[in-house]
Amino acid sequence: MLNTTMRHPRVLCSLAIIRDRSEFNPRSAIRSTAIFTVTRSRSTGARFSIDHRAFDRSAARADILSGLATRIPLEATLIARASRTPQHYQRQSFTAAGPLPPADLQLLQRERPDLDVLPLECANSAIEEIAAAYRIERAGPGSNILSRSRKAPEEAQCLWAAFLWSQCSTHERTSLASAWEAWRAIERARPLTF
Repeated sequence: MLNTTMRHPRVLCSLAIIRDRSEFNPRSAIRSTAIFTVTRSRSTGARFSIDHRAFDRSAARADILSGLATRIPLEATLIARASRTPQHYQRQSFTAAGPLPPADLQLLQRERPDLDVLPLECANSAIEEIAAAYRIERAGPGSNILSRSRKAPEEAQCLWAAFLWSQCSTHERTSLASAWEAWRAIERARPLTF
């Protein structure tokens, strides 16, 4: 990851969407979402919050995404992992002469044009390194959907840390990471909600 000197947005939301199958599988269902929000202020410093929800298979994608759209602060910057379309799915769509269905982030952007949506290409190995560096417990490879759903907040925080390390200056990275570590210590003491 290259280091640049981009300023961290005033309000940044890191979104993790946990599905039981690939997003482009017609039988895929969203099972959990986590929005990790970082709000910067000159007077109060950085504030952090997590909005974590779980869903059963019968929950409609449109309802879940609409709910996400209402919980994201106005004019925030939204980061999420970019959707990877499997090649076989692209071939099937091409032979059917139809467009690919919109990804979750595209639907959120349609509903909330005020958001600055940044889909991040982030290798699993980079996320694993960040998780190890910050001692973030993630669901391991082959984990069941319940474990992956419970760890959605950690996924959102790993993605934010990847953004912080790849896009922000050393000074911002140091101050925000220190504030985040203090917040995490408090959060770890709280019981799991589901």
